[in-house]
Amino acid sequence: KLQRDMAERGHSLESIKASIQARKPDFDAYIDPQKKYADAVIEVLPTQLIPGDNEGKVLRVRLIMKEGLKYLKPVYLFDEGSTINWIPCGRKLTCSYPGIKFFYGPDSYFSNEVSMLEMDGQFDRLEELIYVESHLS
Repeated sequence: KLQRDMAERGHSLESIKASIQARKPDFDAYIDPQKKYADAVIEVLPTQLIPGDNEGKVLRVRLIMKEGLKYLKPVYLFDEGSTINWIPCGRKLTCSYPGIKFFYGPDSYFSNEVSMLEMDGQFDRLEELIYVESHLS
């Protein structure tokens, strides 16, 4: 929203943040409480790779899935049920600044046992995305 409204609509960062804050009471009352009943939640969050980032061009995305569902197979990185922190930049990938970081592991979300898959950063080349995708199940 920040990127789009600034680039395409000419809004200032301050006006966009004020608009979001104006809708927050409705979000808190009607949208946020539904997360505890959801089988899967996708959260789009600010990056943790760039301290003090205000542009929002690099994002952190989190997939949270309830454990033990018969009709929804969990997504996992390398080994289901493990806890994995993975920074794939190195010899096989040439990630540009700020890099990329993955996390996968068990967690608790609204008192539910869940698995969490998180990606923070961005890909610049399709080959790098294909390489990382090959490690997801």
